[in-house]
Amino acid sequence: MFWISKKTVFFADLFNTNFIDIHNHLLPGIDDGSKSIEYTNRMIEAMQNLGIKSAIATPHTFPGLWNNTKESIANAFASITNPFIQNYSSEYFADSYLLDLANDNQLITLPDNHLLVEFSLFSPPVDGVMDVFFNLKLKDFNLILAHPERYTYWEKNISFFENLKAFDLSFQLNALSLLGYYGEDCKKLAEFLLQNDFYDFLGTDFHSMRQIDFLKNASFPKKFENKIEILIESNLKFQP
Repeated sequence: MFWISKKTVFFADLFNTNFIDIHNHLLPGIDDGSKSIEYTNRMIEAMQNLGIKSAIATPHTFPGLWNNTKESIANAFASITNPFIQNYSSEYFADSYLLDLANDNQLITLPDNHLLVEFSLFSPPVDGVMDVFFNLKLKDFNLILAHPERYTYWEKNISFFENLKAFDLSFQLNALSLLGYYGEDCKKLAEFLLQNDFYDFLGTDFHSMRQIDFLKNASFPKKFENKIEILIESNLKFQP
């Protein structure tokens, strides 16, 4: 009788009710994620069926596109009674306005003053963004860069990622990236960064049921299983 090794792994095999999602778009009606309370509840049920323990909601704050505020995000959070969403923060577009929000005490952080930030998916960040990060660090914010593997304009120049890590930015992997949801280039970059231990945390970045279903039915190479388990464990620092 032949023994056949299992060469791929599903995220649901590893979540095992122990995963706290720190990046998602579950709050209804305030960005490009869920559009209603009913849809949010559908997403929550599907995430729980994957074994996800809980989530911290992180809607976009992106001036001129998603003009969210402390108040708008708090109101959206208050509309959801399901305790699966244990708290809320935001995914902030990295630019100089962050310093104004910080000075006015208007930034909503993850636990331990962690701040989730993102760059444009289409072009490198503007000059001066590192000065913004430096000043945020002086204010004791701990910066987490969302889905660095999606910034494929740097795929041929890994030194940009090395410089960001040297600046003490944490990296958050999108689970969907490792599954090829955003394309082959993004997948390859995610695999490289994961293999070389660039990542600190894991998030789903779920916007829709379609993405949840994709994750449910897709798998990633088993050689990354241990590294994903480490990231799942790292996310436990965000539990209440």
